Amino acid sequence: LFPELGKWILREAMICGNRIRAKYPNFVMNVNLSYAQLERTDFVDVVLDLLKATHFPAKNLCLELTERCRLLDVKLLQNIFVRLREEGVRIALDDFGTGFSSLGVLRKLPIDCVKIDRDYVLNIQSNKEDRNTVKFISQLAEAFNAELCVEGVETAEMRDMLRKFNVTSFQGFYYSRPVPIEEFCVKYSC
Repeated sequence: LFPELGKWILREAMICGNRIRAKYPNFVMNVNLSYAQLERTDFVDVVLDLLKATHFPAKNLCLELTERCRLLDVKLLQNIFVRLREEGVRIALDDFGTGFSSLGVLRKLPIDCVKIDRDYVLNIQSNKEDRNTVKFISQLAEAFNAELCVEGVETAEMRDMLRKFNVTSFQGFYYSRPVPIEEFCVKYSC
């Protein structure tokens, strides 16, 4: 059932994203992908059909490759992501640094954004090794011409510490907990 659920999630994300884009045209909607979606031969067509049906611009969509998805054949992922990027869809590597083969995936796939897993920033202020790890991943992302997003930002102090690195964007409870789209649109007038 997950490919159908994933399709519904993508469609809803695009519809909600259009509401936000009405006020914030550069808004990018990130959507995590599932293993079951990516192994379907029609996945790229599904994404492109949804973009067309919802009138959501491809450049405003970022699909996130999660840890389990990295178990798929790299050639399959390359084919999917090259086709999607040709249409303007952005690709992010989620939870970077966890599990295995993150570096190998970064080397072999066309990635627009590397998202550092929150485990590396929880103790960023007191742990020199974590700061060195974030610095290394920051330099690595830069070497691959990828933006860098840090997950798990909980406080202004964490954000300020992370600003010392080449971070493009921040994500975490410091900015907002997950909220329904209606609440989001009330807060941000979209």
